Amino acid sequence: MIRHTKSAAVPSSLGRGVQANEDNCTAYDTAAADYRSGARSFDIRKGIYGTDVVKRQLKADQHDKCAFCEAIFDANVAGDVEHYRPKGAVDTDAGRIYPGYYWLGYTWENLCYACPDCNSYRKRNWFPLENEANRALDHHADITLEQPLLLDAYGQRNPREHIVFRGEAATGLTAAGDATIDILALGRTTLARERLQHLRTLTLVHESVSLFDGDPRPEAIAFLQRARAELAAAILPGARFSAATADHLAALDAGENFLPASAA
Repeated sequence: MIRHTKSAAVPSSLGRGVQANEDNCTAYDTAAADYRSGARSFDIRKGIYGTDVVKRQLKADQHDKCAFCEAIFDANVAGDVEHYRPKGAVDTDAGRIYPGYYWLGYTWENLCYACPDCNSYRKRNWFPLENEANRALDHHADITLEQPLLLDAYGQRNPREHIVFRGEAATGLTAAGDATIDILALGRTTLARERLQHLRTLTLVHESVSLFDGDPRPEAIAFLQRARAELAAAILPGARFSAATADHLAALDAGENFLPASAA
């Protein structure tokens, strides 16, 4: 997981959410008890927050990668516009809290692009805090008092300071790193397998650089240039699994390789 920079320009379709958000806040104030009990709920319309223009901008800002796992996946399955703070309800270890962060349902800063596995099957409505007493329960509360345990790809905290990789395995350095790995299942089998295959390929490239380094043949020099360029590109923000790749290549440079031995 890495930190992304969100475009300053708000996608045009979210402009329709301004009035919708005001209407939702007014509705809450007229029947707060019903909304807090779950008897009533808000219709946060995907036709406003999840439009193609919103999705295209988020994909561009995230280099077509999932905000959480860094996979480039949409050749096989469509991604989702995800709410960092859940829009409809919040699940905690103590139970479900209604009505969620309804007032952020159409807020550009609360949106990201995510793969279905991270979004629909993992994160869902989970949003733990360091101190539950500071949770903003409605639009009158001060949300800045919250200290989320789930890392935000667009937030002020750099995920690289909270999560590192030892080979293909994600490891938390902080409580937020541990919680993010756990909620999103960043060590899930299929994802770890993809990271492992990717890192093994780059390991071969790294080994070839060491093998041909100092070879005076023109073809060897040209090959080294291409190989080094490939390794450099693999840790750029637009590369898939760039965080895991950066940590793995740094380990290889230090003479360490934490990948499991290949069955071959």
